[in-house]
Amino acid sequence: MVLMIEIREAQSSDVEAIADAHVAGWRVGYRGLFPDEYLDADSFDTERRDGWRKETWRESPRATLLVAVLDAAVVGFGYIGPERVDESERVDDSGKADSTPERGEVYAFYLHPSGWGSGAAACLMENCEARLRAGGFTDAVLWALRDNPRARRFYEKAGWKWTGLNHFWDGPSMPGVAKPEQIGDVQYARSL
Repeated sequence: MVLMIEIREAQSSDVEAIADAHVAGWRVGYRGLFPDEYLDADSFDTERRDGWRKETWRESPRATLLVAVLDAAVVGFGYIGPERVDESERVDDSGKADSTPERGEVYAFYLHPSGWGSGAAACLMENCEARLRAGGFTDAVLWALRDNPRARRFYEKAGWKWTGLNHFWDGPSMPGVAKPEQIGDVQYARSL
């Protein structure tokens, strides 16, 4: 059976499928990294759906939200644009964050678990990189959870290299749920 994969810009009609991919991607991909009570909570689902319904991705003229369509169903998304930098939080061993104006960023990259292994993720990443290149960026970065080996293997296979930069945050909080220890993100980069 041949799967039909299409990559295109997101439309308002894609919001629910994007939210499905985001929620399911977290619930399956981050199981064991965040408390089950947090991932399985109705409020977790509701907050993400409400965020996508606001369509805030349309607010930045230089950012683009792409969707992966597998056999006519949206199964994932890649959100890209100019690099965001908070030098107070992202430091390497020397205590310095590196940023150049020519650098783009993959802000978010999620596939619904039903699309894992289909080739849609590789096609989506190739399109994200091509769009960044077409936007004038010569290099790009992305951030991945340090303790997410599946995602890190995917990025490395796609040609991304770990830079040594780290970002630590306190993790999500939810009333009545034990807060996870500090969460670590690692930065990947590549030339476009």
